[in-house]
Amino acid sequence: MYFGADYYPEHWPKDRWKKDAELMAGAGMNVVRLGEFAWAKLEPEPGSYDFTWLDEAVGILSAKGIGIVLGTPTATPPKWLMDAFPGIYPKDEFGRIRGFGTRCHYCHSSPDYRRETVRIVSEMARHYAGNPAVVAWQIDNELGNHGSTRCYCDTCRAGFAEWLRKRYGTIDRLNEEWGTVFWSQTYRSFDEVILPGYSMVDGQTAHSASENHNPGLLLDFYRFSSDSVISYQKLQIDEIRRHSKAPITHNFMGHFSDVDYFGLAKDLDFVSWDNYPTNQWGTSDCRSTAFAHDIMRGTGKKNFWVMEEQSGPCGWNVMGESPAPEQIRLWTFQAIARGAEGMVYFRWRACTFGIEQYWHGILGHDGVPRRRYNEIKRIGEELPGIVEWIDGSVPDTEIALVKSYEDWWSHQIQPHARDFTYGRILQNYYDACWANGTGLDVVSPESDFSKYRVVIAPALNLMDNALKERLEDFVASGGRLLTTFRSGTRTKTNRMTEIPIPGYLKDLTGIEVEEFDVLRNGRSVEVSGKEISGNATVWCDIIDPGKADVLLSYREGWFRNRAAVTENTFGKGRAVYVGCGLDPAALAAVVSRIMDGAGVERWVNRGVPDVEVVRKRNNGRRALFILNHSDELREVTMDGSYADLLTGEETKPRIELEAYGVRILVERIAP
Repeated sequence: MYFGADYYPEHWPKDRWKKDAELMAGAGMNVVRLGEFAWAKLEPEPGSYDFTWLDEAVGILSAKGIGIVLGTPTATPPKWLMDAFPGIYPKDEFGRIRGFGTRCHYCHSSPDYRRETVRIVSEMARHYAGNPAVVAWQIDNELGNHGSTRCYCDTCRAGFAEWLRKRYGTIDRLNEEWGTVFWSQTYRSFDEVILPGYSMVDGQTAHSASENHNPGLLLDFYRFSSDSVISYQKLQIDEIRRHSKAPITHNFMGHFSDVDYFGLAKDLDFVSWDNYPTNQWGTSDCRSTAFAHDIMRGTGKKNFWVMEEQSGPCGWNVMGESPAPEQIRLWTFQAIARGAEGMVYFRWRACTFGIEQYWHGILGHDGVPRRRYNEIKRIGEELPGIVEWIDGSVPDTEIALVKSYEDWWSHQIQPHARDFTYGRILQNYYDACWANGTGLDVVSPESDFSKYRVVIAPALNLMDNALKERLEDFVASGGRLLTTFRSGTRTKTNRMTEIPIPGYLKDLTGIEVEEFDVLRNGRSVEVSGKEISGNATVWCDIIDPGKADVLLSYREGWFRNRAAVTENTFGKGRAVYVGCGLDPAALAAVVSRIMDGAGVERWVNRGVPDVEVVRKRNNGRRALFILNHSDELREVTMDGSYADLLTGEETKPRIELEAYGVRILVERIAP
């Protein structure tokens, strides 16, 4: 396993570099990431390159057995470059130019910036192509961050017009698909098509562009913007591969969804991501972090790295909570449990200048090793003993959760109800699987569903006949599908279908939604059935069940006794339609029913609050990672016979986990 830190030698005197390398090696580290923000240091003047300082740092580190992930420095174009080509600066939806002084201050479509990108990347790739210390490359840094995915400059307007021409062929087809006859928005040519920027005046109030533009225009602009980021990454990948055979990655951002991560992952050798469970802007629930790990494994369709793992309190202007003792270790093993094969902590040492002075790392500003260093050193000592459950070991899953970035954008444009978000409904169903003691893979709508017993597709709204038929084939062959309200009602161009709700899913679910109601401001409605009861929230579909079985009905409101949740037999399988938001207990019960019907094996009998259980497999064997995210003692009841890999002890049916405790239990093989 690769194990190390993000290091910035350019921030420190050269006489400190050797000591840092010694401390890293002493903690068991074998990799660092370098260079991703150092363009001005690497090219202080146009065309004048200086790799000597970086060569020296690489030499000192590699002498201690530490490999290098080399980042391309394109997230921070230097001032001289921006002065030479001011058209590189991006524009926001209000037409304001984003100036110099932070990072990501460039338009991904700018021909000037693309040319300059190829130049600096080519110089780096040629210089380090034969250096055995370079174990991998990282493209840029957190592409799309700081609102940089969508640019509204003239270059993007022209690029968008060409993108639309390729997609639709004729302007008449675009007008038909978008429904531009509405509000007399018909275009005569692709060159007339606008970018969906600010176009509304209301005193001093600035309205978001998404409040007033055509939904088809908005969705296609979001697609175009995502494609621009993907093609910009591909530009760098192609240049590196001309010179270097080292694998290439990019550091994703977990739940970030402005860019289609399935598309961004396709050209990479492996996916990595940046994990900060608690920082200036908030604290993530352990389920949200687990979900992000699973998304990263799903986008690349294999194990991943964490390229930035939180190692101290962090923030820009103020700080978040400091990791408690053993919490960094807990986060590390959570990542490994869900497929991480590389762990790189951000950062090695807190910087004494710049906006990230408060973004603490393994070492503080004084560079003295203390508790956090010692905790990470302990992790480095433990990892060699579990290598079988890191490299090539994957979570054992039978359920797929469909995440569609295009549906994310469509729901963002028109969220149906003020209390509804696509991200929240995905997390709700993820949490329901967690509560049932099992895990899942995150997949795109284009994935092969056949290897799963259950496919969960909440709010899968953008559909066409091809996706409809693939879902029908999956269920007809014996699979179980769970889908929800706000599914199947739109075409791929973001317009409503004329098929009665649930639209493309009408035949599969066997139902028809006659009406619906929005539950605002936390309002809920009681629902119940033979085995399950709870409360409906956010939305209520009033369902004519047809031949489908009714699992839950509403017990109050003007739609009292009408169907809320149904299950339909289709071929050899079953399709469940959840027509409302459900409270966590009721939702977990519905998911449990589907799992039982599909024969899904549970990792544990039932979930314990704040305790995460992941089962991994490798070479025909299985192991359980059990992680306590609570600051209190927790108990877990186990079935089967296991040995604790970290302690070597035989486990008992009931095990205790101390605060932030970790157990790795390897299944005993029967004689």
